[in-house]
Amino acid sequence: MKRILIIAYSSISIFAMAQKTDTVFLKKLMETKPELFSSVLNHPDKNQIQILYTQVNRDVKNRPTFKTLSYNLDPHHYFYPASTVKLAAVIFALEKINRLKNTGLTAKCTMITDSAYKGQTKVLTDTSAKNGLPSIEHYVKKILLTSDNDAFNRLFEFIGRAEINEKLKANGLNDSRILNRLAIGDAGESAKHTNPIKFYNDSRLIYDQPA
Repeated sequence: MKRILIIAYSSISIFAMAQKTDTVFLKKLMETKPELFSSVLNHPDKNQIQILYTQVNRDVKNRPTFKTLSYNLDPHHYFYPASTVKLAAVIFALEKINRLKNTGLTAKCTMITDSAYKGQTKVLTDTSAKNGLPSIEHYVKKILLTSDNDAFNRLFEFIGRAEINEKLKANGLNDSRILNRLAIGDAGESAKHTNPIKFYNDSRLIYDQPA
């Protein structure tokens, strides 16, 4: 089974991946502790471990610079980033909201998700929200606070698979793809179809997004 270790030092943006990566330091560091890392270093092909570490440094004006280090990172080998994909969904969903602000759409609007394809599910309420209604704002909170899979899936449906991957490439992540919803066995043809969504301000329809 392929395993990875992703360590985020402080809060990082997805754009850190585009920075120049030091491919030597982590290997040398692990070599100083063979009692801890010999099983990793001696069997790189068997274990297929990939490590990506990004450190955020800030100057006196709090401006960030990124220092990225890696071990055994190979874009031609499958690398599963797990819940880190949720940060990209949060960023792209908020960007889309901002792009559509002329329609009156905000992250606080009630987001009603319908179904139009086999396996899709509706969302009409959200009992974890204070007002009992789903919204982009609350999905973002659920992702950032509890790494909620369903919240990610709803943002995935709002953004759309094609746009997510276009934005990844536009931000320098040329070897990365987000192809499906999480934790529901979403794959193949169903992953290509997103749900129809309507946004409301109270009872007034603000924005209608077809499937």
